[in-house]
Amino acid sequence: MADKNKYEHLKKLIQAFSDHCGGTVYHYTTADGIFGIIDKHEIWMSNTAFMNDTTELRALAKATGIRDSDFTNEAVKKAWREGVGRDGLKENVYYMASFSKDGDSLERWRAYGNFCIGFDAKQLAVKRRIHLYECAYGDDAIRKWISEKESLPEWASLPERTSLPDDVDQRENAAYNLLDIASMKCKHIKFGAEAEIRLIATSHHKWAYPKSPCMYEDDVPNHFRPHRLCGFVPYLKFFIERESNNRPEVPEETEMQMKERKLREEAIKERALLPIKEVIVGPMAHKEEARIAYEILLPEKGYKDVEVKVSGIPYRGI
Repeated sequence: MADKNKYEHLKKLIQAFSDHCGGTVYHYTTADGIFGIIDKHEIWMSNTAFMNDTTELRALAKATGIRDSDFTNEAVKKAWREGVGRDGLKENVYYMASFSKDGDSLERWRAYGNFCIGFDAKQLAVKRRIHLYECAYGDDAIRKWISEKESLPEWASLPERTSLPDDVDQRENAAYNLLDIASMKCKHIKFGAEAEIRLIATSHHKWAYPKSPCMYEDDVPNHFRPHRLCGFVPYLKFFIERESNNRPEVPEETEMQMKERKLREEAIKERALLPIKEVIVGPMAHKEEARIAYEILLPEKGYKDVEVKVSGIPYRGI
């Protein structure tokens, strides 16, 4: 089988691992946060090392109730036994924005802010190397998800490894990707009430392969915002740009030259509207005034058909 065909079979299987998140997903935020999202058409994705959950993207590595014997796929068994994929997320190159399936949750109003934006989920994961994942809470939930994915019919089309020294074992590669995605989905069971959908991207602050710059061309540029405890927090700007399918040719460049170029390009890209479906004002004082303010702001920024609602929860707020 030709190398190209091998890769296509592998890619098809990895696509089958993906979560097909549909409907509306909700992002809770503060007054400053919602204004910035609507005004700049951007969602900020913070580095996962700075999240409130200290086990973010590491919960699977800490799972004690899962054994390699829980699986039937030999490649997945081997990958689990060797810790492949689960330990690979220790590098701080992952960035995330959190969403929920619930657009009017008292728990999240109290925790994250007085405003909530509902997004069309299918329209969020449209950029290269940026994906939506639905969280699985606890060992039992993630074990069930891995078991479902290890038995997909697409595995059968992957070729066996040959005796050639440079031949890549496609099944092992697929198992690595499966556990990599499982690490992104797995979350501590105590956070289960959040029903989280997470938008995840990667951006490498250090190049592991400096002789292969094309590997990093799709990374989103890093930014830094002040933080009262840490000094600053690294983050990425997620937006949907208006651009053609033609990617310009760039000359050979160093790591710093590429990073500086990508920041310049990002700054001048024209932002398209985000897939906002609705805005919900949380339970707080002056919520009717806030509703009116966003009914004026949204059309001014191009969001003419976005409905603004007020939470019906009888909580006074702050």
